[in-house]
Amino acid sequence: MAAVAVEDDIYAGYNDYSSVYDIKDLEQDELFQEVIRTSYGKRSVFTPKTPGTAMRLGTSSRFQRSGTTTSMQPMTAGLRPMTAVRSAGYTSSNRQTFDPLNMGSSTKVATPALEINKEDTPEEKIRATERKIMGLIESSAEAASEKNVRIALERAREASSRERALIRLQEQAGLSDNHNIDLTFAVLFNLAVQYTNNEMYTEAIATYQAITRNKMFNTPNNANSANRLKVNMANIYVKMGQLSQAIKMYRMAFDQTTTAHKDLRIKIMHNMGILFVQMGRLEEAANSFEWVMRERSEFRAGLHAVLCHFALSNRDKMKRSFFELLEVQLNVDQEEKYSINPDDATSNILNEIIKNDELSKLEKEMKLEAEKTILCAAKLIAPVIEETLTAGFAWCVDAIKSSAYSFLAADLEINKAMVLLHNRETQLAIDTLKMFENRDTKANSAAATMLSFIYYLQRDYDQAEKYGEAARNADTYNASAYVNLSACAIRKDELNIARELLLCALETDASHVQALYNLGLVYKKQNMYEEALECFWKVRNIVRHDPQTLYQIGHLYQLMSDIDQASEWYNQLLGIIPSDPGVLQKLGEMYDQIGDKQQAFQFYSDSYRFYPANFDVIDWLGSYFISMQVAEKALSYFKKAVELVPDEPRWRLLVAACLRRTGQFQKALVEYQDIYNKFPDNIECLKFLVRLCSDLGLKEAQMYAAELKKAEKAKELKDRQGSGRPGTTGSRKSNSGTSSRAGSGLSVLSDHRPSPDRRPISGRNDYQQGTNYADPIGPLPTRPMTAAGKRDDDFGDEELGDDLLPE
Repeated sequence: MAAVAVEDDIYAGYNDYSSVYDIKDLEQDELFQEVIRTSYGKRSVFTPKTPGTAMRLGTSSRFQRSGTTTSMQPMTAGLRPMTAVRSAGYTSSNRQTFDPLNMGSSTKVATPALEINKEDTPEEKIRATERKIMGLIESSAEAASEKNVRIALERAREASSRERALIRLQEQAGLSDNHNIDLTFAVLFNLAVQYTNNEMYTEAIATYQAITRNKMFNTPNNANSANRLKVNMANIYVKMGQLSQAIKMYRMAFDQTTTAHKDLRIKIMHNMGILFVQMGRLEEAANSFEWVMRERSEFRAGLHAVLCHFALSNRDKMKRSFFELLEVQLNVDQEEKYSINPDDATSNILNEIIKNDELSKLEKEMKLEAEKTILCAAKLIAPVIEETLTAGFAWCVDAIKSSAYSFLAADLEINKAMVLLHNRETQLAIDTLKMFENRDTKANSAAATMLSFIYYLQRDYDQAEKYGEAARNADTYNASAYVNLSACAIRKDELNIARELLLCALETDASHVQALYNLGLVYKKQNMYEEALECFWKVRNIVRHDPQTLYQIGHLYQLMSDIDQASEWYNQLLGIIPSDPGVLQKLGEMYDQIGDKQQAFQFYSDSYRFYPANFDVIDWLGSYFISMQVAEKALSYFKKAVELVPDEPRWRLLVAACLRRTGQFQKALVEYQDIYNKFPDNIECLKFLVRLCSDLGLKEAQMYAAELKKAEKAKELKDRQGSGRPGTTGSRKSNSGTSSRAGSGLSVLSDHRPSPDRRPISGRNDYQQGTNYADPIGPLPTRPMTAAGKRDDDFGDEELGDDLLPE
C-alpha cells in the first residue's frame, strides 16, 4: 500500500495495458474461462465492461463479487486486486503459479492426460499366472542343478498346485479352449523328475503315467518325447528292482523311437542287455550286445558280448566277439598329430601346449579305455579258448598283432607271465619273461622288474639285483626297479644305499606307495623317527585305511614315547582289524608301562582270546594273577603253555609252583617228579623236590639231595669249561633274559605268523625272537622283567624262605 501512496495516479497507463490485453477477447478463450471457473469454486465470472468511474469503487476498500452483482463486501488480505491486468494470472499466496501454457520453464514436459484405471481382465490374470508357473519351474530346475532336491520338489509341487488353480480360473472365465497344454506338460514332467531325484519312485511313476496316458499331450510338440518318458520310467523301475517291468518299458520306448534317433536306440538296447545279464538271461543279453555292435562298434558293448559268451562257454563266439572288439576304430593318432619338427621351434612350443588341453585328455582317456578293454577280454578268454593256457595266450597274441592294436601284444605276454605265477608255474613265468631280454622296449623293463621280484622272493638276491639293474638301464624312469634294488640293499644292511635308491624312485614317481613305505622302514631302522613318520603319513594320504601303515604310525609314536598318539592310532587300527592279537598286545604293553594294570589286563586278555599261543601274553597274564595272589587262575595259563611246548621245563616248573601255592602239595610233588624224569639235570626242579620231600617226610629227599649236588657240580664244571648248554637249568633268568616282550610286527607271535614289516618287496625283518628252544609253532619270545612287577621268590633261582613252605 505504501507503493500505491507514492504514485500520483494509481491508474496511470491503464489504457495502455488495455490496448495490449484485449479483455473482450478473453470471453472467447476457453482455457481462460476454465481457469476462472476452477479458481474460486466454480463461481460465475463477472463480465467486465469498459472501465468507468463507477467501476473504480472498491479499488482501495476491496470488495468481492458474487455472480453479476456489484454488492460490495469487505475483502481479506491475499485476494487478487481488481485490476484487469493481473486478474488473468493471479493466484493466492498458498497456490502454485498459474501457467496453463507451460511457458514458465522450457524444461518441463507436458503432462499426459490421465488414464482411467481399469480392472484386470481374466485374460490378463491368466497370463500373469502362467508367468508365475514358468518362474517356479525354472527355479525348481535351478535348485535341482545345485543338488537342493528338497527345495526343487517343493517348488515343483507349488507349480503344480498353481497350474490346477489356473485350470479352474479358465473354466470359470469360459476360456478352457485356450488352455496352454505345453505348460501343463512342463509342470508334470518337472514334478516327475523331482520325485525321482528325491527317491519317491512311486509318485514319479504315477506322474509319468498321468502324462503318457493323457491324450491331450499327443500334440506334435510332445509326441517325440513319449519314448523318452518311457525310458525314464524304465530307469525308475530298475532302481525299484522291478527288472521285468523295466524291460517292458525299454521295449516300448525302443519300438516308439524312429531310426533317425540312432544313438537313443543303441542306448536303450544296451540297457536291455545289462538287465538281461542281471536276470540271468545270457542268450538274450548276448543278442542285444551283438545288435549294438552291428549298429555301431564300441568297446563297452564288445566287452559285454565277450563276457556273455564266456559265461555260456561258447569258444567260437568268444573268438568272433574278440575279433569284433579288435575291429573297433579308435581314430586317435596322437603320436603323429603332435610330432616334433626340430626346425620349427614355434610349432614345437604350440604342440607342447596343446598336448595337455581338454581334447588331448579326452584322446588319452579313449586310448586308455581301448587298451584296458582289449587286455581284459584277452586275459579272460585266453585260458579257455584253447586246450592249454599257453595256446590260448598265443592265439590272443596273434590276433592282437594282426590288428591296429599290435602294441598291446607285449603287455599281453607279460600278463601271461602273471597268470602263470598265479597258477604256481614259476619256471614257465620266468621263461616267458626272459623272452624280453633282447628287446629294446619298455616291455623289457617291465619284464626285468618282474624277474627281479620273483628272484627276490626265491631269495636269490644276486639274480634279483642283476635284473633290477637291467630294468633300471632299460628305463631310467622305472620307479619299481629302484624299489627292487633298494630291497636288495636292505638285505645287505646297506641302509644308506637303500635310502638313496628309494629317493630316486620318489623323484620319478612321488606317489609310489612301495617306495614311500620302504623309505619309512629304512628311516625307522636308522632311528630317524620324524622322517619315517612323514613317509608313513604320505602313504596314509594315498591309501587311507591300510592296516600296515596305521600300525607303523602307531609304533613310531610308541617309540617316540608319545603314548596318547600311539594309543589313538592303535585303536584306529583295531577299528579296521578288531581281532588282531598283536595290536592288542601292544596296547597292553603301553598301559602296563604307565602302570594301568587293569587296562593292560583287558588288552592282554583280548589278545590271548584271539591267539592263545603267544607265550609273551601267557607269561604276562600268569604273572598278573600271581601278583594278585590268585594262583588258581595263573595255573590255567601255564597249563596251556605246557600243552603247546611239552618239552620245555620252564612252564612245567611254573605249573608245579602254582600247585604248591594253592596247597596241592601231592600234585606238585607228582609234577616235580615228572619234570625230573624228563629233565634229570634241572637244578631248580631238584631243589623243590628236596624241600617237598623233606617237608612231607619222604625218604626220597636224600636221593634228590645227592642228585642235586651232582647236578650243581656238573654245572660248575660246564661253566668253568665255558661249554654249558643253554636252556638246561630251567631257571627263569636263563629263559627270559635275552628277549623282549615288545615285538614290532602287526602280530608278533611266532615265525609262521607274518609281520606287517615283512613286505616281500622290502625284505624287511624288523624284530628278533629268542632261540632258547625249538617247538612246532616257533621259538619262544622273551619278555623284560618289568611288566608284572616284582616276581615272587617261588619263580626264581633264589633259595626259598620258610614262609613259603607248607606248615
